[in-house]
Amino acid sequence: MAGLRVSPPRIFPEATRSSRPPAEAPGSPDAHRQTGFVLGEDLDVVLRGLNLEGAIAQASAGSKYRNQVVASILAFWSRSWLSRLQALHAVEWGNYASAFPLVRAAVDYQAAAANMLESEAAEWDEWLESGGITAAHEHHATEFRFAPFRSAETLVADDELGALYRAASDFAMPAFATTLTLAGSESSPQRVLVTFGDRDFHLALAEVLLGWLATLSSLQLRTIAGSGRFNIEEPDKVEKFQQGVRRAVDRRDRGRVEEFEEDGARRYLLHNWRRTPGSAAKRILL
Repeated sequence: MAGLRVSPPRIFPEATRSSRPPAEAPGSPDAHRQTGFVLGEDLDVVLRGLNLEGAIAQASAGSKYRNQVVASILAFWSRSWLSRLQALHAVEWGNYASAFPLVRAAVDYQAAAANMLESEAAEWDEWLESGGITAAHEHHATEFRFAPFRSAETLVADDELGALYRAASDFAMPAFATTLTLAGSESSPQRVLVTFGDRDFHLALAEVLLGWLATLSSLQLRTIAGSGRFNIEEPDKVEKFQQGVRRAVDRRDRGRVEEFEEDGARRYLLHNWRRTPGSAAKRILL
C-alpha cells in the first residue's frame, strides 16, 4: 500500500518445552514426565518445526522482505505459531481439552496466512486503504477498524488443512460424543464415568494432538518455503523435518483420528485408544 511503510518486525523465534508443573497440581507433573518419557520423539519433532518456522521468520526480517504481503502473513502466522506452542504446553500438562480449541484456532490463522499469500494480501491492502488504521479523535485513540476475516475457501481447497480444521473443530465444540471422549472415555454401554479436571497422562490424546501439531508445522513450512517470499537459509533442514513428520504421523500404532462418511454424515473412528502404553488399545466411534 502506497504511503504506509512497514517497520522492521519484532521476532521472538524460540520455542521450548513447558516448565514442569508444580507438585501440588494433581496429575499434571506425571503427565509432563510421561509425555517426555513416552513421546519424547514426538515432542522433538513439534519443537523442531516451531523453531524452524521461527528461524525463517527471523531471517526474513530484513528490508528486502518489508512489504505488506509479508507483514500480513507474519501477523497471522505468528498467531498460529503461538497457538500451537501453547497447545504443545497444554499437552505436556495433561490439559488435552484446552489443546483442541488452540489447534482449531491455529488452523484458522494458518488458512488466513495462506490466503494473504495467494491473494497478494488483497483484502489486507483494501482494509488499510479504507482506513483500517486511523486516528479516532473523538475517543482520543488509535483505531484498528474491526473487520472479521476468515478464509473458508483456503480450508476447502487444502485437503489436509481442511481435514484438520473439521476434526479440531468437532473436538473443540461441546458435542456430547467429543465431550465424553475428553471427560469420560472410560464410559461404556453399561455406565457413564465422567471425570472432572482430569490432567493425567493419556497416550492416545497426546499422540493425536502432537501429530496434528507436527502436521501443521509441516504444512506451514511447505507454504512458506514454496512462496519465494521468505528467506529459507537451511532448506535441507526443512526437508529433513518434513521426512521426520511423515515417519511420525504415519505410524499405524499411534493414536489417530480417521474421518469417514456414513449415511451422508461425517463420522470419526478413533484408533489405538489407550491411556498408557501397557493398556489394551481399543477403537471409539463418534
